[in-house]
Amino acid sequence: MDVSQPPRRYNDKRKEYLEWNDYFMATAVLSAKRSKDPVTQVGACIVDQKNRVVAIGYNGFPRNCSDDEFPWGKSDAKQSLEHKYILVS
Repeated sequence: MDVSQPPRRYNDKRKEYLEWNDYFMATAVLSAKRSKDPVTQVGACIVDQKNRVVAIGYNGFPRNCSDDEFPWGKSDAKQSLEHKYILVS
């Protein structure tokens, strides 16, 4: 036991909590881990002026599109249907 520090009182507010920006960035980083893209994982956390999370998301195929049926790769042709960028939102 460290005697140089006074004992913590349990009715005092914690001082080692995350700041809002760190909390929101950590939420975005965690949501990026849901992405199935083999190259790029992006997460987002949208917050209002009262520090309320209004949306969380990550890059991937649109709803109701199977990510097992469409390509994840990149091709040389920019408008090719084999190019993931025309499908990934």
